[in-house]
Amino acid sequence: MKFVSRALLAAVSVLALCPVLAAAATSKPNIIFIYADDMGMGLLGCYGQEIVKTPNIDRLANQGIMFTRCYSSQYCCPARAALLMGVHDSHSRSYTQTAGALVITAEQKGWSNEEFEEKAAKASGIKPSEKEIFLPELLKKAGYVTGQFGKLDWGFTTWHGELKRHGWDHYVGYMDHQRAHGYYPSFLWKDGERLPLEGNTHADGGKTPENYSPGATERRRGNRDGKVTYAPDVMLEETLKFMEENRNKPMFIFFSTNLPHGPVDIPPGENTYANNPAIQKAYANAGGGNKECAQAAEEYASMVDKLDKQVGAIVAQVHKLGLDKRTIIVFASDNGHEIYYRTDKGRGRGLNYHGGVLDGTKELLDVFRGNRGRIGLKNAMVNMAGLKWTNHEGGIRVPLIVSWPGTLPRGKVCHGMVANYDHMATFADLAGIRMPEGKDSVSYKNMLFGKPTKPRDYIVVDHTVITGDGWKLTHKQDKWLLFQISKDPEERNNLAETRKDQLEKLQAIYKKEVGSPRKDK
Repeated sequence: MKFVSRALLAAVSVLALCPVLAAAATSKPNIIFIYADDMGMGLLGCYGQEIVKTPNIDRLANQGIMFTRCYSSQYCCPARAALLMGVHDSHSRSYTQTAGALVITAEQKGWSNEEFEEKAAKASGIKPSEKEIFLPELLKKAGYVTGQFGKLDWGFTTWHGELKRHGWDHYVGYMDHQRAHGYYPSFLWKDGERLPLEGNTHADGGKTPENYSPGATERRRGNRDGKVTYAPDVMLEETLKFMEENRNKPMFIFFSTNLPHGPVDIPPGENTYANNPAIQKAYANAGGGNKECAQAAEEYASMVDKLDKQVGAIVAQVHKLGLDKRTIIVFASDNGHEIYYRTDKGRGRGLNYHGGVLDGTKELLDVFRGNRGRIGLKNAMVNMAGLKWTNHEGGIRVPLIVSWPGTLPRGKVCHGMVANYDHMATFADLAGIRMPEGKDSVSYKNMLFGKPTKPRDYIVVDHTVITGDGWKLTHKQDKWLLFQISKDPEERNNLAETRKDQLEKLQAIYKKEVGSPRKDK
């Protein structure tokens, strides 16, 4: 028998312990949060979409949990501020909404990075308290490496100093959300520096006009000058690279894509819904339908398809890196559906719009009926009222899918109510870190694991109070609107005059929360 030196035995022991130590160091689950831009529930197959196919997102739902009562805000900035701060969007002076287009101006005027940084910081308005804790900052405290890719933070303009203050280790994307309406910017931002995009020359990102007069499609598709590199492709590539480089650390990835926000723009050769019979037939047969709208709708469907494929690429990277068992993937959207293939889309914003047509008309506005979905009521399809830019259900009720195969239940539908700002407490729960004081965020972790959960009494979203038992109150044009959405999800019957008991109950909550100062931090 050969003798082994103590040194060699010690070395072997350390090597044997390495997998254990590595496992201990990475016991916290990776959190990948995919945040679509203006995607209503009705655009996804798992929520009932019939024309556009979303197999990769649907697979997440089939492997995990699909929520039917997740609420966000009616447009980009408050949704993202609430998410990253863990507070509802209706407090007074809670966050800063800066003006957009500052990066466009910076490029046009030839500002240096330092000049842009200085001007953006001066335009910020409200300064966050030193005690404020942001979502990426919180997860950093739990040992996570943090990366953001896409529309950076809540905007409409952000800057390097703010992104670092919020806790991002790494980021790639748009600092200007107005510029993000164009898919071919001359550069993106990467950790405070400009990342040039080959062949792109447009300061405004090459934004296409929302014009559907005769010949508009030909002009939109034909003029490709300065439009070579599609920004979402770069942001996906950077995301996959970040995953590989940090595979041995707990990661928090915020993939805040600008897909499928309009105006419609898809790279040549990727218009996967070109000449789609269902789209062509729908607009040909409906009053007011026209060829240009149909072609724009095809391109929009192709943008949804593009996003679905990017979700598939992220999931494939998780598999490739062997991270399946310790990675939770969350898919959601900042707002409800918007119609980017109609010049007159604004007519769909009110309570008289449900699904495809305006009440009392036969004119088709939306072939996809993106503001409807499976929202309970025995899983029936419901046409919700309104679109983005409204606090009707179609504008603020959003998809939420959570997948963690092998850990969470498969194919479950959850009708419990959650808010966009609840992600912070949930991720803190998953990371095993205590939530800071002064937040409105409530963890939905128990819902994920099927454990008994006390229903939320209410949430506050966009100057609207929604209760756990299905009542909703908002105030518009000096008028109270009260709906029992558990029975009337289409918001057709205003009960403010007939249910004074519920009106007074919700008015008390409304007056307490809407316009209130933040809780002490």
